[in-house]
Amino acid sequence: MEIPEFIAESYTVTEKITEGCSGDEKYKLEKDGKFFLLRVGDRTKAAEKKKEFDRLKAYADKGINTNKPVAFGTADDKFYSIVSWVNGTPIMDIIKKDVSKNYYRLGIKVGIELKKLHSACQADTDTDWRDFIEKKAAGFLEYYHRMNIEIACGKNAERYILDNIRLISDRPQAVLHGDFHWNNCVVDETGSVGIIDLSGNDTGDPWYDFGGLLWALEYSGSFANGQIDGYFGKPPSEFWAVFKLYTAMYAFEHLTYNNGTSDDIKNHISNADRMLKIFGADFESELPFFRTQMSEV
Repeated sequence: MEIPEFIAESYTVTEKITEGCSGDEKYKLEKDGKFFLLRVGDRTKAAEKKKEFDRLKAYADKGINTNKPVAFGTADDKFYSIVSWVNGTPIMDIIKKDVSKNYYRLGIKVGIELKKLHSACQADTDTDWRDFIEKKAAGFLEYYHRMNIEIACGKNAERYILDNIRLISDRPQAVLHGDFHWNNCVVDETGSVGIIDLSGNDTGDPWYDFGGLLWALEYSGSFANGQIDGYFGKPPSEFWAVFKLYTAMYAFEHLTYNNGTSDDIKNHISNADRMLKIFGADFESELPFFRTQMSEV
């Protein structure tokens, strides 16, 4: 995919960014000693991407450290957007570098930013969240059964989903990040947390954005506890039942992303199994293990 000529004339392309699964091309740009992020994609997605772009101003107005809008347009059959670059090291890299540390206070900062993110924009759709989740769950479970495999606590997790969909019938709506996890949060040299790669177009239950914690949990329970406490102060009791529901869904959804090879299928099964077991070997605990084992900070 070629970069529009007028962008290439004004900016220096410093690197192509290969991370992410949006299907768009992403590049790091430099101009006058400052860095920017360029995203180029199919013009059919222009309206959706413009909506994402416009929401960045609302996030900036709320004091959220994320990409700031610079320019948006279309050229030929492509859309392009240029936003400011958010400096920092991905939290994933920080935690993996030394898993022995307590990352509770880092998690607190992330939880505070997530809360601000959810309050920055008012949801502009009346999504039937229960209907949406029921359809997603049905699709994930159908795929799981077609795989003809069995996760150790898969039956209990499936039963939990079917028995507890009612918990989300009256959940509030917010504009979600859409892919909120430790690799889309960065920390700069001052300790300031930045949030990157916002989709900006997903609307639903704000607690759904906690699903990304399941990746960090393999390495740091203290970070997970911090993010939850930073967001809530003290989480309401009903949060844990809803989080358990989304954990089960996230695990079954993860299975759908395998590439079809034997090794990758095994890897996805292993990840899904690990995710479910945060609620015990039989998926029967009311609280996840990282909460029951929470230590002082």
